[in-house]
Amino acid sequence: MTKLIALILACLALGLAACGGDDDSGGGSGGGGSSTGQSGSSGGGTSVSMKNIQFDPKDLTIKAGQTVTFTNDESIPHDVHKESGPGGDFSSGSDGGMQQGDTFKLKLDKPGTYKYVCHVHAPGMAGTITVK
Repeated sequence: MTKLIALILACLALGLAACGGDDDSGGGSGGGGSSTGQSGSSGGGTSVSMKNIQFDPKDLTIKAGQTVTFTNDESIPHDVHKESGPGGDFSSGSDGGMQQGDTFKLKLDKPGTYKYVCHVHAPGMAGTITVK
């Protein structure tokens, strides 16, 4: 039993250590909204920080048409990928493609609840956006 626990812990440690990715910072878009890769600030929206291997805030509510800006505020690479919700898929790019300081802007137009995740740190790094 002790060996099994040690093996599980070693696998988790390797998973966190292998969080790297390439430098691709492309954005995707879908029917539920539009997104862009790295860019400057925007008005009329809200921000989500990626730090301590969590989204902060994890869950938020916005009005349709508002922009959510995700910022990687730590040295560990992250990403943002839609898991479920109205409209098409959205993605910040490749898995682990957001390096420290990178941003991903997402404008959501369709009301509903969108579930998203960081593929590198799933399932623990996940959140929801409710659009009213």
